[in-house]
Amino acid sequence: MNRTLFVLIGFFICNLVIGQSKVNALSSYPFSKTNSIMIASFENLQFTNDTLSIIECREIPKTNGKINVGEFKQLVNLKKSEYPKLSDIIFSKSIKENIIGKGKCSETGYAILFFDKAGNVFEYIQFCYNCKTFSSSFGKDKLKNDDYEKLDRLKDLFNDNGIPIRVYRKSN
Repeated sequence: MNRTLFVLIGFFICNLVIGQSKVNALSSYPFSKTNSIMIASFENLQFTNDTLSIIECREIPKTNGKINVGEFKQLVNLKKSEYPKLSDIIFSKSIKENIIGKGKCSETGYAILFFDKAGNVFEYIQFCYNCKTFSSSFGKDKLKNDDYEKLDRLKDLFNDNGIPIRVYRKSN
């Protein structure tokens, strides 16, 4: 009986600690200010003239310094139930570094857009899976380039929500 009670108390404390960390992450900026979150893909092609284009990581689509949602190829509104998963990806520390060689830039860039109550993007994260690079309007210390674990978790989140991430490998 004492052992069962001890196990139940331990289980309760673990759930309380884990639940509290998720609440704290969601109360962290930008989650504390967001009304909705969308994940998106956009063209990474830079046209140099009418016939030639180059592929390189470009800045997230903007017009006059503001995010231009109309230039994204795909936009998917994340369910609020997925916010803790995204928060965990952004704010967690990487545990290990997978051995993935840097690839060439892909034709597609990816973004996470945080919207305020007025429907404006107030913060964003963009990344190129194949180049292994991040860019963010906030939390730059949380998102380091070559953070392979976060990139793989973001890839899964995007794939699960209907925005497939194609993986290109550097040829040997």
